[in-house]
Amino acid sequence: MKYCLSVLCELDGMLAGKDRVLIASDFDGTLCPIAGSPSEVRLAPAMLEILRHTAACPRLSLAVISGRALTDIQRRLPFNIFFAGNHGLEVAGGGLEYEHNGARQLRSCLSDACGILAETARQWPGAWIEDKGLSATLHYRQVDQRHHNPMLFAVRRSLGGLGARLSLRVGRLALEIRPKVQWDKGSALRYILEKAGPFDACICLGDDQTDESMFRANSGQMNIRVGRSFSRTAATHYLLDPAEVAIVLSHMVDLCAAGARGAWIDHSRSAEATAAGGLSGLQR
Repeated sequence: MKYCLSVLCELDGMLAGKDRVLIASDFDGTLCPIAGSPSEVRLAPAMLEILRHTAACPRLSLAVISGRALTDIQRRLPFNIFFAGNHGLEVAGGGLEYEHNGARQLRSCLSDACGILAETARQWPGAWIEDKGLSATLHYRQVDQRHHNPMLFAVRRSLGGLGARLSLRVGRLALEIRPKVQWDKGSALRYILEKAGPFDACICLGDDQTDESMFRANSGQMNIRVGRSFSRTAATHYLLDPAEVAIVLSHMVDLCAAGARGAWIDHSRSAEATAAGGLSGLQR
């Protein structure tokens, strides 16, 4: 993978002459730092302002594809953009409205699973269940690391009877419980591309394994992994943290604005100006 800030000229070339570019991004760990619990996550004011400009740019379209519930992510980003919640099981914004029928039919099964998980996880202080309607998450970031494997083993065993209808995937110190349907973040990206397109280019950003399906769906274009873990990824480029994501997004907004005026700005000068112009407020 290439370090994105070192090859911004590639981004310049990719955007040159493009009238409709879709930027598809995860939320937690990509647009803002991971926190101890989902409710503690705060989008930095500088990033919020950059996203506002991105959403307003006529040549850019923004899609946030998150594991959070749709209403949660919409509340945090009050813009007219595309949203996909619950790992893409529900989509809204930009004239789109979608909820996966198979996932809807398994809501009662998921609710039963949340009850079982809550009882099982009670043995490990710091573990808690987040019921998001169409999916759920067992958070164990605050559980002693020595207990992670025994806890995950016990949880998987307790849900054995529901295994035919639910799938379990380990994320970043979280266990994702989803209906066993053929749909993921990559499916949501393809849905947005098909229903809202055509787009001249697509750039994806994400920070963990749940974003790999999005990268695979965007094969042949620019996929940016955020963070220091690069094993088994379909990403083509990487950034270190959300602060660097802010630099790249701001750079794209500047590029597209300059392109609308008929002249491309120098990529290195743009990145330096962005880094100096208020990004110090972003947490690393």
